[in-house]
Amino acid sequence: MGVRFFHIICLVVPCLVSCQVKPYAPPPQKALVEAVEISVKEFAGRPEVYARVQGRLTSGAAQLVDSPQRREGRRIYLDVMEQTPRGSDLIIDLDHSPGFERIVPIDILGLSAGTYTLSVNGIETALEIPMPQAETVSSTEIPASSHLKNEMIAIEDMVLVDPVPSNP
Repeated sequence: MGVRFFHIICLVVPCLVSCQVKPYAPPPQKALVEAVEISVKEFAGRPEVYARVQGRLTSGAAQLVDSPQRREGRRIYLDVMEQTPRGSDLIIDLDHSPGFERIVPIDILGLSAGTYTLSVNGIETALEIPMPQAETVSSTEIPASSHLKNEMIAIEDMVLVDPVPSNP
């Protein structure tokens, strides 16, 4: 009797454990975007582009997650995504749902100067990438009487010398 009960328990318990509903995070969805503004800044002569995105989340529990980007020709697509934890209630009236504002750097590496279209969750706006500004380098001679202290030597300029002299 005891052995039979043990076998039944060994068969039933794993089935009950595997049949339980496991918590999971639902896949991210696009957030409701209401406005997009573009700003172009410069860093070390290179343009940097940012999108200021404003909108609303679908629930008070939703959170913004990664914003993937992709390119197709002269179009740049930015998907502002949100994720709502399982079991949270959606707010029916989107006018009272929480708002958000996010500044997202736009990946323009490898793009030539010109006009592009930025599409953020379906809202499109023109984007102008300016020509990179070359930094001007002035060649000023250092007077012979001046001395540099704590001079750094670039690795490219160093020559390795064999510490053990070779016998002739």
